[in-house]
Amino acid sequence: MIVTPQDLYNPEKQLPLSATTKLARGITLAKFLGSYGDKTSFRHIKFEDVRRQIARNLTLHARILNNINNDTKHFKSVRVIVSEGIYNRKPIDTQSTIMKAKAAGQLVFYQVIDTNGKIDFEKTFDVAEYWKDQINFQEMFLDYDEYNPNGKLSAQIGVLMPQVPANYDIKDNQFRKSMFTMYNNKIQAKGKFIEILEK
Repeated sequence: MIVTPQDLYNPEKQLPLSATTKLARGITLAKFLGSYGDKTSFRHIKFEDVRRQIARNLTLHARILNNINNDTKHFKSVRVIVSEGIYNRKPIDTQSTIMKAKAAGQLVFYQVIDTNGKIDFEKTFDVAEYWKDQINFQEMFLDYDEYNPNGKLSAQIGVLMPQVPANYDIKDNQFRKSMFTMYNNKIQAKGKFIEILEK
């Protein structure tokens, strides 16, 4: 499957890469750097070929962000934000496949926020259901937890995309479309999403 972006949003045509590199309409690379869950900088990536690989991977995420944020018919009351973007891996993370995927721009976590800036749990489930039918992906996690200091429920959607090669040709079998529902880091369901609401 060829996934080459339009020239205007193709990182290969915007060298050198920086936080201002455009990945989709209204979305720059900075969108995936300044997430509140894990702030980082693109400057920690020293090699241009690594930067290019990350930027190519993020073009898929930029598309799915616009998939929701530009759909005023179904999702006009919420917006999807990046809660965990590019991760600056530490030496302790070398064995973690999740941290490796986050560092590569393949795995990004999103939250669905209402007009008051709060997580909308019903719409979080709706976005996950919408994405599973509308986009190609490798894995998607509907991830709930109560790890906040106040003990309140939190929810986010993790989307893992395959690595995008330089020719933008991804094998169809890399879009496995595996799905999980997680609660406090434990799998609650495989192959489907389960809605969990605040008590």
